Amino acid sequence: MRPFIQSFLFFRSDGSNVVDYTTFPNTNLCLAIYKNNTIDYQKNAVLNRCELNTGGNGYQSRLYGFHQNPFQVRVNADLDQICILFHPGALRAFSHEPFENLLPLNQVFEAVFKTGYSNFPEQLFNEKSTLKRADLLEEFLEKQLMSKQLHTKVNEAIFVINAIGPEQMSVERLAKELNINPSTLYRLFSAEIGQSPKSFLQTLRFRKALTRLNPAEKLDLTNIAYLNNYYDQAHFTKEVKALAGATPSQLKRRISIEQDQLIWLYNKQD
Repeated sequence: MRPFIQSFLFFRSDGSNVVDYTTFPNTNLCLAIYKNNTIDYQKNAVLNRCELNTGGNGYQSRLYGFHQNPFQVRVNADLDQICILFHPGALRAFSHEPFENLLPLNQVFEAVFKTGYSNFPEQLFNEKSTLKRADLLEEFLEKQLMSKQLHTKVNEAIFVINAIGPEQMSVERLAKELNINPSTLYRLFSAEIGQSPKSFLQTLRFRKALTRLNPAEKLDLTNIAYLNNYYDQAHFTKEVKALAGATPSQLKRRISIEQDQLIWLYNKQD
């Protein structure tokens, strides 16, 4: 599953405290599954917020991704949440359903995996060991695969971006490297990855800059802006504030970075 799945995440809360956390735009897609929770998700040009409460019978699931501003989550209840993080374009190995049809759904698991899922969520949540849950997910996903590889041009695009570096890449250069015109590249990314190549590259550069805000890196903001090919520190600050809701200097003091992939702000309230 490695070419398709970045990781599985397991969240638990006993509901004794309200839990708030914020994550930032990324290029992966998260399929989150909940048991006995209601999901209030609001997303528009200025708001990107999910609130989880007690209620709802059975299992609900949402697809989260393609964020252009911070994703704020509030947990007001007992929570047992399981997340599947798909690499860019990897959902297409399991479903050809258009992204715009999937994103509004509160039962997206059934829409993606149209067969063989009937008792799986119950089986998954009945297992309390996270390691065994991961094994069950691996086994289930292997059976659901419709394709053993990503779209050829998507694979090629991601390889080229990683080889050259997102901070050095533009839409025009990527189209030239792939020997296709920019409009074809746009259609490819929209259909296979779910966002435009411009947004994809912007997000990759932003994520790379975020990891360099780790105090252990000991880099000042001017150097980080330079290393990530922003015009100057002001440009870097403006773009980070738009995507993260805070300035680089504020984030440098507050973010938690784990495994160079999971980056969030966390606040547990009394």
